[in-house]
Formats: sequence, C-alpha cells, structure tokens
Amino acid sequence: MATDGHSRDHDGLGGEYRIAHLRDRLAADEVGELGLRIELHGAHVTVRGTVPDEHHRAAVERIVAQALAGLTVHTDIVVADASAPTTAEDLA
Repeated sequence: MATDGHSRDHDGLGGEYRIAHLRDRLAADEVGELGLRIELHGAHVTVRGTVPDEHHRAAVERIVAQALAGLTVHTDIVVADASAPTTAEDLA
C-alpha cells in the first residue's frame, strides 16, 4: 500500500487511475460501452453490465484484461436478449 493511503498495483499506478482509463477506453473503443459498472475493491475489480451481443462482450473482456493486467478481475457481463417475443404480451 502506498504511503498516501491509495492502493497501488504492480506498475505503481493506482487502481482508480486505471479504472478511469478503462472507462475512457471502453467509451472510445470499438464497443462504445458507457453502461458498465466498474468497481474497485482493494486489488480486486468487478465489471458488470449488459452488452448487445457476444462480439461486444468479447471486446469488453479483452479491453478489461489489457487495461487491468495484474489485478484480479471478475466480470459479470450479460448479453441482452434482443430476440422478438414468441408470445403476445398480456396487458390485462
């Protein structure tokens, strides 16, 4: 742990800095993801949310792995079901 009270990871960059950089990359990269929740818990990071398809999930996981190398990362990324409904919605 750094003497200033902020946790530092293996390359000396604080986890908060790396998460901010990750958010920028996710917004600007091919995936354009703004709706993911990224939470830092010490040296552990959780990334969760919903993406439109499997391609986006794979891209997010690749970018997260690159940006947060050296940290323990748990992902809970769900692919949205955009298929047409098979039954009529009952509004009664």
